[in-house]
Amino acid sequence: MVGLDNAGKTATVRGIQGESPEDVAPTVGFSKIDLKQGRFEVTIFDLGGGKRIRNIWRNYYAESYGVIFVVDSSDIERMEETKQAMTEVLNSPKISGKPVLVSSGKNP
Repeated sequence: MVGLDNAGKTATVRGIQGESPEDVAPTVGFSKIDLKQGRFEVTIFDLGGGKRIRNIWRNYYAESYGVIFVVDSSDIERMEETKQAMTEVLNSPKISGKPVLVSSGKNP
């Protein structure tokens, strides 16, 4: 799970887990979340979205089955930065052929 800092990635993960998305602290580096739904086991890497840490995102692409890109749709001022980050993700050869879900982490 990737997206700019403060996009709502961790809150989205908490929602998937059935937990409250309130009072979420920024992710420093990454957080690994293991989920089990019936007979399916899923690992989500909640990767920090700060400019300096975005370079590590590509280290997780090869082993990922897909990508969730979380966008803060209420932050119009950072939409161009979001577009650039998403373009970098989508242009990665390690993402080619894998599903990509774009999700709004926050709504206006």
